[in-house]
Formats: sequence, structure tokens, C-alpha cells
Amino acid sequence: MSGTVNEVIMLFMVGIERPQDNNTAWGIIVPVFEELGYGCVSAADEQGEVLYRAKEVILLMAEEVIANGHMLSTLNTGFVDYRAKYPAFTEWLAIEVPVEGLKGKQKRVNITLSEPLLARVDAYVGFHHAFKDRSDFLAKAADRYMQMK
Repeated sequence: MSGTVNEVIMLFMVGIERPQDNNTAWGIIVPVFEELGYGCVSAADEQGEVLYRAKEVILLMAEEVIANGHMLSTLNTGFVDYRAKYPAFTEWLAIEVPVEGLKGKQKRVNITLSEPLLARVDAYVGFHHAFKDRSDFLAKAADRYMQMK
């Protein structure tokens, strides 16, 4: 599916589980990811957050799928009725998500950091080999910070 000339949009079926009481959240599931061995679930504290949280988890999981070498097109199944397989999820939405930006291409950016902070970042990256380089560290740090919010 596609929108404008440069925009690629995919349709994802999203199951919604209503909260049992005031102490539980709205459950969210995107079953198509299970075809590649991933679980794609989330939750929203308020009904108004469900669409945002659903798109957020779809984009996060799609990014993971691509990072692990899978083709995103394998998830492009369109409308699928999952109600029988997931009876706890009583509401289903078909959500269009723009995925063009997930192709994994890198984009150079120019940022400004103080020299002491840059030296600390470089020292940290030099000691922690989980990071390929400074850019990898900064990208992962930014992503982690946004996931905490």
C-alpha cells in the first residue's frame, strides 16, 4: 500500500483489550509480528492513548524486524480477522502506519556538545564495546530516553 509518491504505508491489525477495572490498562496486541517470531504488545493507561501506543509499538517492532535482517514486506498482510485466535481482545482496529522512514538508512546530523561531555562519551564508548562508535551510542541513548518517557 502506498500514499504519496515517497510514502509507504502498511496496514496493521491491532487488538484492544478493555481494562478489567480501574487498576488495569488497555491491552494492545499486533499479531502479525508473531509470524516472524516476535511478540508485539503494549498497554495504554487511558483509552485516548490506545492509537498512539499502538503506532508506537508497531514502529518499534518494525525497526527491530529490519535490524534483525527481516523484510518489512513480510508483515504486509492487509486485513486479517484475528478475533477467533485472540478472544480477550474484543475490539480490532486496522491502523495505517507510514513505514518509509524505517528502511534503516543513516542520516548525518550536525550536533554541538561541550568538549568535556564529548570526551566522556568517547571514553564510555571506548570502554563499552556494545557500541560501534559515538553515533551508535548517541542514537541508542536517545532511543532509550524516549522509551522512558
